[in-house]
Amino acid sequence: MTRTSAAFEDTWREAYARLAAEVPRLAAAARPLLAGFAACVDKLLDLHEIAPRLAEHPEAPARRFLEALMTRAAAGRGGEILVDWPAGPAFLAPLAQGSALGGTAAQAAWALARLGAPAIIALGDRSADQLAVLDPATWLADGDGKLRRAGETAPEGEGKPAHYIVEYTAGRPLPGLVPTRSTRIIVRFADEDIERDAAFRAYGRGHGAGAGAALLSGPNAVPPGPLEAALDELADAAAEWRAAGIGLVHLELGEFAMPGTREAVLERLAGSVTSVGMNRSELRSLMPGVDEREALAALAWKLGARRAVMHADEWALAATCGDPDIERDALAAGCLLASARAQAGRPVGAPKATDDAAFLPPPVPLVERRDGWSFVACPAPYLAQPRSTIGLGDTFTAGTMLVHCQPQHQPILAGLDAAAGPFPLPA
Repeated sequence: MTRTSAAFEDTWREAYARLAAEVPRLAAAARPLLAGFAACVDKLLDLHEIAPRLAEHPEAPARRFLEALMTRAAAGRGGEILVDWPAGPAFLAPLAQGSALGGTAAQAAWALARLGAPAIIALGDRSADQLAVLDPATWLADGDGKLRRAGETAPEGEGKPAHYIVEYTAGRPLPGLVPTRSTRIIVRFADEDIERDAAFRAYGRGHGAGAGAALLSGPNAVPPGPLEAALDELADAAAEWRAAGIGLVHLELGEFAMPGTREAVLERLAGSVTSVGMNRSELRSLMPGVDEREALAALAWKLGARRAVMHADEWALAATCGDPDIERDALAAGCLLASARAQAGRPVGAPKATDDAAFLPPPVPLVERRDGWSFVACPAPYLAQPRSTIGLGDTFTAGTMLVHCQPQHQPILAGLDAAAGPFPLPA
């Protein structure tokens, strides 16, 4: 349990109100985000509803699938799994509660589009199903070197297999357990490639100098065979963006279901990206037992990056060689957008911290400087009962990119670590 105080809560509630008031200005001033190379269609499922049906299914793969889901729910874990059950999509599709946009790059662009900030995504799949879940204001590149809104793009092609997003809710019973954390599990029944989009690549080469930042989605759905070619695409794009003068090229790592693929990604993209991010579970999996600050700095050093970011339910942390005041704003903007999405169930145009949000002190100091790094932490507006947990990490990433896409950002929350008073640590 974490001790907190009224002064800490009041300080951060006021800080988030101040930041929320600045979001329209930040969105209007933001330079474009170039975002590749992941987009998909998600089918939404409720684990509380499907678990009894899976338990009654006669096929052994269905029962193994249920066991994998329940194991993660018992541990309060989300992440991504690849399932070997050929009949799975046909069984789950009628149980889906709707379709939504998936993929880190596309989700981040969606969050920015709702704010009115520009984002351009790589999209090889322009099928009717994929375009239907994109925010109409998201920008796509055309073959003639121009941009077109997704809502103005004619569909073509048949698309690719959907992902299935299985959510579960803290405090709501499942067979044999009551989850203590709300989150989602990404389920895939097939491997897939990255979104290959020649027009997007050409646009980045020709107009990258006008972008504020670039985002790479970790190619975690690509199997080992085709992974080398996918990593060549990502590394080449990153090189083009950096040559165009984009200072922040961020890799959002994600969870890799296939052994060895995460390590291959880190090795191949070392020296290509300037920033890396992931959630707390992914960081712990990468460097078990290592303090989060040390882990982030070590990962950044391994990649030759100047920045590494971790997001959790109640807090966020960054290791940076840059301005810690700017990084505090970036973390807080990410937490603000993610919390607002958790409350609404989708990205919103006017994010704010709701009255029922709690502000819990992180388990590390708010700011610390050593060995050339600044370690910056901030509490998130935490919701114990979110309406949805889908896309929160990607929305957090979008918020951090919003700040880093500013031409000359003037810190909004500067000095907040001193203003918050003595730092309360976990009991």
